Amino acid sequence: MIDGEATIAHDGSIPGFLCACADMLNTREPVPRILRADVPESLFEARCATVRDDDRAMRLWKRMSRRFGPAILLLLLEAFLSDIAGADSAVAAVMRRLWLEGPSVLHDLSEASMLITEKAALRAREEAHRMCGLIRFSELADSSWYAPISPACDVLILVAEHFATRFEPMRFAIHDLGRGSAIMHEPGQGWSIMSEFDLDSGTGADGLPLSEEEHHISDLWRTYHQSIAIEARRNPRLQASRMPKRYWDELVEMTGPDNSPKEDSVGPIYLSPRR
Repeated sequence: MIDGEATIAHDGSIPGFLCACADMLNTREPVPRILRADVPESLFEARCATVRDDDRAMRLWKRMSRRFGPAILLLLLEAFLSDIAGADSAVAAVMRRLWLEGPSVLHDLSEASMLITEKAALRAREEAHRMCGLIRFSELADSSWYAPISPACDVLILVAEHFATRFEPMRFAIHDLGRGSAIMHEPGQGWSIMSEFDLDSGTGADGLPLSEEEHHISDLWRTYHQSIAIEARRNPRLQASRMPKRYWDELVEMTGPDNSPKEDSVGPIYLSPRR
């Protein structure tokens, strides 16, 4: 960052970011950069903080949607939700160019902010796709369902509709352990994102009262997972590349009966191909 550069700080939320972008779009010269409030301030930086206003954020979102369509907004949203450093600044810069020049600017990958936006959006999209296959629900004693996850990107909003549609009759929560947020779904009422989700009895399914049937099914799944594995075709490197170890703590088949990680787990679908 260049010292003396004007910046607008946001709180890290989507509405807060959109409010910062609204301030940026209303500024002529010099055009400020958009940064998260937790990014350290440089010595001569001229920083101001934007105030989160959900109504104002929604107005900007609707104007952008009418002007550019939902596909472009989804791209910008995916990029913002990624864990790539500086993605929010890049998305804000792209948004300003979109506002001034139109959708054709998205094809200009020679410009750094466009390239970062595309890369960040792809990373968040792939992480959301991965979560759709790796999320494991556990039935609790009150007949609700709980799934802890630890994604690299903030993908809850990207996977919420998928699970709400697929498990519409279920009352469930998908808990992002690292960010403390969760998807909350009630049958017939749709889903919502709770930004501050906390569990009194723990931060994972191992600290919650599971139903008796859940204990039985979990044991059956572990047994099945191990019994169909072929030891002679075991390939831990391939397994770890397709199902990274940072997800294993939340996968029933990769833990023991006491929910402790098993370093020697063998994944039957990640074995070496037969020659």
